[in-house]
Amino acid sequence: MIKKFNVYNGASAASVLLAVLVIAGELYAPFKAFLASVFTHHWVAKAVLVMAAFVIVGFVYKEKKIFGMESGKAAWYSVLGSLAVIFLFYIIHYFA
Repeated sequence: MIKKFNVYNGASAASVLLAVLVIAGELYAPFKAFLASVFTHHWVAKAVLVMAAFVIVGFVYKEKKIFGMESGKAAWYSVLGSLAVIFLFYIIHYFA
């Protein structure tokens, strides 16, 4: 079963989705309220959606390359890039 699941592709999708959800929720209050109304809290919603993306993409997209880059390398870039984007967003949001 593990051979049929690509952890790297799942991690790439999950990290990018998390960055999008965090920033969208902060910039557009009705979206954050919608997430909270559906899942009892907006962070619970983000966790459920990110886990779903991880599992679905990991099982569905089994290729060894993403955009011509090795999956493992792309996963690292996606995770670190998403963390950097979220961190920078909150830094800019704090000082604005």
